[in-house]
This record gives sequence, C-alpha cells and structure tokens, in this order.
Amino acid sequence: MNFKYLSRIACLSALSLMTFSCSEDDTPSSDPSNTSDYRPYHLVIGSSPTGESETYIQGTTVEELNDPNKTFTFNGYGREVPSTRTARLYTSDDGETVYNLNYGGGDIAKYDYISGQNYDLVLTTDIQAVMGTAYPRWTKIDDNYAMLHNVTTENIYENPDEETSPYVRTKATVTLARVDLNTMSVLENTSFEFPYNEDNSGDGIHTFRIDAPVIANGKLYYGVAKRFYDALTGENGTMVYDNVETLVVDYPSLENETTIVSTLAQGSTNGYRTPVAHKDELGDTYQLITSGDASIMKISNGAYDTAYGKFDIKSLLGHNAEANTGWFYVGNGIGYVPVLNTDLGDSASSNWYIVRVDVYNKTAVKMNIPIDLWLRQYQWASVIDGKLYMALASLGGVGNVYIFDPSSTSADGYTTGATLQTGTTDASYIGLF
Repeated sequence: MNFKYLSRIACLSALSLMTFSCSEDDTPSSDPSNTSDYRPYHLVIGSSPTGESETYIQGTTVEELNDPNKTFTFNGYGREVPSTRTARLYTSDDGETVYNLNYGGGDIAKYDYISGQNYDLVLTTDIQAVMGTAYPRWTKIDDNYAMLHNVTTENIYENPDEETSPYVRTKATVTLARVDLNTMSVLENTSFEFPYNEDNSGDGIHTFRIDAPVIANGKLYYGVAKRFYDALTGENGTMVYDNVETLVVDYPSLENETTIVSTLAQGSTNGYRTPVAHKDELGDTYQLITSGDASIMKISNGAYDTAYGKFDIKSLLGHNAEANTGWFYVGNGIGYVPVLNTDLGDSASSNWYIVRVDVYNKTAVKMNIPIDLWLRQYQWASVIDGKLYMALASLGGVGNVYIFDPSSTSADGYTTGATLQTGTTDASYIGLF
C-alpha cells in the first residue's frame, strides 16, 4: 500500500468535478507552521501491521492536537521515513529533530523538522559493521546519546564436528554501542557473553533479546527476554519463565556486566518498541513485565525490591491480560499501560485498551475508550503540561488525540482533541512524538 499512490488517484477522481492542483506536497487545510507556544510534535503512522511496513510522519502543534475541529490524515500526505520494517523513531527534547533506526536497513538517520510534512535529512550512519547485523534495536538515552543493542546466539556442543555430540548450552553474545546524536557517530562499543545462569544453561534456557534500557545511578538496566532451545528436536520450544531478569552494565563505559534476578514475578522485561522501565522522581525504577501476566516490578539501589514485591495489574482487571509492548510514565507514580485482553485474542487482535496505573498505591483503572484498539506496534506518547497525549485510532479506521489527566482516577479521566484518520484498512497510528 502506497499513500502517495492513493493521493494521485484522489487527484484524478476529482478532475471530473472541479479543476484544482494536487501534488505530493499539498498541505492540510490549516497551516502546520502557525505560531505555537510549544515545541513541535510529530504524528507517525505505519501502513501495515505485519511484515514490511511503510512509515510516514508529519509535524503539528499542541494547539492543533487539542483542537476538536482539526482532522489529521495521512492519505496523500506525510513524509515517508525509510524502513525495511516499521521505523524506530525518537525526537529531540525540543521536537526540532527526528532520529530513525531503519530496522532491517542497518542505518540510523537524523532529520531536521521544517514544517508540516517537510523534513530535511541531515546525517545517515551505517551501523551494520559495528553491530554485526542490520536488525539491532535502539533506545534514546537522553538528548545527546542513544544506545544500540543486539544479541546473537550459538548452540554449544561438546564436539562441534560430531552431529550426535552432547548439547552443552546456548551461548548468548551481547553487542552494545553508544551513539552521539549530534554527529550520529558510534562512540563506545563492546561485545561480551551474557552472564548466563549455569543452573539453567544445560536445560537450553538462554537470553535471545535485550531492549529498553534505563539509566540509574551510573548504570544501564536492560530488559531481558529468554528462549528455550530443545536439544532433542533441534528447535526452539515453549519458554516457561520462573523469574524475571535484568542485564546491568556501567554507563557510559559499558563495562562490568552482571544481572539482577527476582522470582517474585515471571516473564520477559524487554518489551517490543515501547519504553518498558521508567525512573521516578525518587530515583527508583519501575519495570513492566512484558510476557505473562501484566505486572510491574520495582528496582531500588541496584536490586529488585522484595518489600515492594509485584504490582499485579492483571488481578485488578478481572481477566487474563498481558502488557507486552511497554508503558508510559507521566509522573508522581502515575502511568498508562497498553494492555491486551488475552481472553479475547492474541496480540494480533484488536483487543487492546489503556490502563491508568498508580505504581505507588498499586491501583489500576481501565480507561473508557470507545474504539477498537490494536497497539502491538505502538511506540510513543508525549507528556505535555503534565498530561499524556496519545494518538489512538482503530486499525484502518478513525480515532482521536486522547489527552489523559493523571490527577483523575476516573475511567473517563481524559479529553479528546483532534480527529485522526488512517485512510486505509491496514494502517495504524504508532505514536505521537
């Protein structure tokens, strides 16, 4: 599906009714470059929920986001951001710069925002040689730096030259690289073997992915996902977690790798394309469990907080639930979590909703959002004036900018702003950056 192609069809169809000009540079009815008291923000849409996906972006103002009479569309409008699979985007703190990881393309890029759908490509850096793959993941750490990360695995046998040699374990090698966002150049980079658990290694349990790091007290805390390799079949089997684990390295040196573990919860902690761990105003980190039951753990002073235990979100919702993407923190212990009702379908189904959580008091409220949501690829929401702004629309349908008020404990504790159109049956909004 090509948005530009749809735009051309629209132009040709309209010629029988009236004479007008139509091009890829046409702008919406209101001027996106009008004056604003705020930084610019960016709406992003993905054209397909599976496989290769075109990604488009357009800039806007806070005033437009709040305007219920404003309609945003990507039908024939928006700058395409190159991506072999859905682009992984971040913005600078002032909104004037957009950063993209071309996942599958093996490069990172930097764009200056001009206005509307106009973005200038400033720098592009190939990172395949450093990372050893075209498919690393990345996370913006602050306004100056980002982290690239990847894990490769190798099954180890007593004698690699004999097909029937006994299986020993699966080796996981972590590659990390710090990126200077000003120059888009790679600074520190390192590779090391993941500090594996010897008790589990012979059973085929191993780390296969890390993601969504957060900095606390001079260290990076990486969420971890594991797999089970079945040596009898030579295939990956069903992974059954008996704990949660986090990789910890010094920052920015990327040295002294170790892990912290807790058996108070079970599941992965790496997420998908969304922030997973957030440091609060007191310096503690709250980490979402992103497989298994929806829950949150607390990390304090470099370890899982046993006194806090597990914040069991699922038990408060009345049905089976996963939060397998990530979550958004507003402040003072309040955040919003995209949650999947697994009683109604898997992550490919439109059975998602937004839950307001209070990590201090361990409360959860399902927000009354009257549209079907598919949020598996949702990447980002923005905190503006102490409220959380999310671009939410049904897959291939319409929606709104939702403005969540963290001071309200009501399921209706939000307002709606501008209308969002997707324009095609397989498109979805993936963030407001």
